[in-house]
Amino acid sequence: MGFLRSSVVRMGTPIVLLLLLAASYQPLIAALAPYYNLIYAAPYFLLFTALLLSHLFKSARVGMMVVILLVGYTVILTRLQSPLNHGTTYMEYLLLTVALPINLLYMIIVRDQKLTSRFGLFFFLAIGMEIGWCGLLVQQFGELSTYLHQHPVLVRVTAVSPMPLLLIVLLSILVCVSTIRLLRKNSIEDHAAFVSVLCGVTTLVFFNVPFISSLIFSLAGVLLIANQVSLSHQLAFIDGLTEIAGRRALEDELKHLGRQYTLAMLDVDHFKQFNDKYGHETGDDVLKLVAKHMAHCEGGASAFRYGGEEFTLLFKGKTTEHCLPFLDALREDIVNYPLILRDESRPHDDKQGRQKRGRASEQKPVNITVSIGFADASQADTPDEVLQLADKALYKAKEAGRNCIKGSV
Repeated sequence: MGFLRSSVVRMGTPIVLLLLLAASYQPLIAALAPYYNLIYAAPYFLLFTALLLSHLFKSARVGMMVVILLVGYTVILTRLQSPLNHGTTYMEYLLLTVALPINLLYMIIVRDQKLTSRFGLFFFLAIGMEIGWCGLLVQQFGELSTYLHQHPVLVRVTAVSPMPLLLIVLLSILVCVSTIRLLRKNSIEDHAAFVSVLCGVTTLVFFNVPFISSLIFSLAGVLLIANQVSLSHQLAFIDGLTEIAGRRALEDELKHLGRQYTLAMLDVDHFKQFNDKYGHETGDDVLKLVAKHMAHCEGGASAFRYGGEEFTLLFKGKTTEHCLPFLDALREDIVNYPLILRDESRPHDDKQGRQKRGRASEQKPVNITVSIGFADASQADTPDEVLQLADKALYKAKEAGRNCIKGSV
């Protein structure tokens, strides 16, 4: 599952699906010919489903992006079904081309807020004002549509897109911004923003293709539903602080083990005293550090946060003799890694703070130690019993002076 949550997969999946849609466009349209009404309605059904899921999982930014797509799709169905050279259609198309990406860009950079908060009220008010403003522009200056369609600055390659090249460049930059943010932060919200921007821009650029908006907005709905399903899995099975699998994921994994496996329990030594002395933020840094090393433990180990400062490692298909070298290497990696503590005497003045951070003498490296207990499937009848044996072995390691590894026998 970690592979599926990687930024490369999250970025690549929508692109691959768009390419597959382009490759199968003709036979797909032919197959759906008797169901044109369904094609038009599908984006509404899928996007409203994504909106409902975003509300259930309290993912407000994703919900706002879905609202923006719903408004954009409604404008396309109600205002842009005439040829672009007819009446005010081209001007309305240009307004949508500008407004849709700008609103999505704002959703990329804004902090997550509740839809029921003052920010949510402002969001819906702003959307309503934008619609009213654009309607007023079309009413007052609609006769400029033909002028804009023929303006030399708004040069177009009509064989490719009705959109001016200048806007294509600007929207391409927006796609690049959303891509870079996804690759750097790889959050659920950034993935939703990338999907929304990519699908919205693709629709607007290739607007002359029949049914393009219905097909691509349907794809956006599917991807955003998958985005929220991924979020629900993440909330249920991934520890929010350390970003490794949590206890529920471990309990699920224990139900599907073979005959041979080893379980190891790991505990951060003197964590409570460390937390009390240096503060909870530094304590969180310690847990993240330990989780990071565990995630890279060799031997095919799966890492889980069991609770508090306790962690679990699962080695499938291995006995304790096979796992001991990997556990000892993990213990050594952790104890030899210097953790730079936050400076508690950091000045309130930013300039002085930057000067202090630049002095190596002000940094306070410490070393963390862990105790590990382990047991394998040959020592008990069930995985829960093996886990209990590993936990008892962990206490043996603590009684033996900590920073060591003990087996259950």
